[in-house]
Amino acid sequence: MAKKNVVLIIKSNPFSWKAFEALRQAVGLSMEHNLTVVFMKEGVYTLTDWKPQMIGIEPIDKSMEALGMTEASVVAEEEAIRERGIKLKQWSIEIEIKPKEEVCELVENAEVVITW
Repeated sequence: MAKKNVVLIIKSNPFSWKAFEALRQAVGLSMEHNLTVVFMKEGVYTLTDWKPQMIGIEPIDKSMEALGMTEASVVAEEEAIRERGIKLKQWSIEIEIKPKEEVCELVENAEVVITW
């Protein structure tokens, strides 16, 4: 099977199971496809230094670490970070901060887009 350009968008807040499952899916996709994970809107909160285990949610650290071992790219929307006044946690994987117009280009050039 040919590798596809896949963009996986995480736009919902991290205070449920969605972000955790989205990142598990991302790890699997990154092994077979050219993957970019985009955090936008409320999804950028996922990249902060919050403690998900305090509300019974698994931490995403292992998934982020696994993505770092692949060729996946991780992007956070600049405007979403600025609008919320948040600071991103230091991750073992590089998080690229991109303006909304560049995020739109990533989506336009993708063969598959998955939204969480």
